[in-house]
Amino acid sequence: MKHTLASSTLLAAFLAASSLPLSASDIPANQVETRWTDVCSVAQDHELTLTTGPGETIQGYCVAIDVNKISVKTADKRIIQIARTTLAKLEVERRKGRQLESLGRGMHKGIHWGFENALSPRGPLPLVAVPLTLAWGAVAAPFCILGDIISDAAGKREIKVQP
Repeated sequence: MKHTLASSTLLAAFLAASSLPLSASDIPANQVETRWTDVCSVAQDHELTLTTGPGETIQGYCVAIDVNKISVKTADKRIIQIARTTLAKLEVERRKGRQLESLGRGMHKGIHWGFENALSPRGPLPLVAVPLTLAWGAVAAPFCILGDIISDAAGKREIKVQP
């Protein structure tokens, strides 16, 4: 009797939970919805791809935004202003740097500091710091590689502007 009561309670809870609407179910994972004035903050120094109505594509980084236009800095250092009404599609690149490169820079700084301070009054500290830095790199490298692979596969995310 107890087993049946527990099973039916669990089934009822599952059915009730599955019937509830999910708040993010209307927005796919490769989209983000925001207000027009927040487009630059959503981009966060990631490259934007702007497609206009006629099909022209512009790539660059958000510099400024106002009510009627967005200013984008392109690879050749030009600042282009695009009217809001001419935009057909707005995408942001998901990648943000390379984790493995960042790990390498951090390890380089730690090892450099260790050898630089080895012949100083702080001598014993670098004897511990250099092996710890190398161990940190050995442990963190696979995670950095995995993060780089995932971010490379992520591609672009479309920005939907709220009316």
